Amino acid sequence: MILTDATILVSYLRTPTSIVEKILTSGDVAICGVTRSEILYGAKSEKNLKELIRILDEFVPVLINEEIWDELGINLQKLRTHGITAPFQDVLIATVAIKNNLELWSYDKHFSLIKKILPGLRLFSEANQ
Repeated sequence: MILTDATILVSYLRTPTSIVEKILTSGDVAICGVTRSEILYGAKSEKNLKELIRILDEFVPVLINEEIWDELGINLQKLRTHGITAPFQDVLIATVAIKNNLELWSYDKHFSLIKKILPGLRLFSEANQ
């Protein structure tokens, strides 16, 4: 299972490619609430909002449960003590991916930095497809 972040979805919605479409429609792609919220935040109209909700409903949802918060705090602390500053939501998505043993698919460069300190993070690349 692949956990995707907003960069993949935004890129695809703006400029669809056949390889990304194949992966996104494989049924093996999940999103968590952070990604869902980020995508909905970018809605341009009420009509667009409804369409985005319909699209997001096609993905497997990954719930963020209560025990993730301590792990997130620990991961944020590890990154800070190694001099890496990453957006809170990116570290949360990375933590969700690690906790659920999912590959993370993103175009965001923060995740490569996060992986250096959190080696349990597995990154997905469509280039390998």
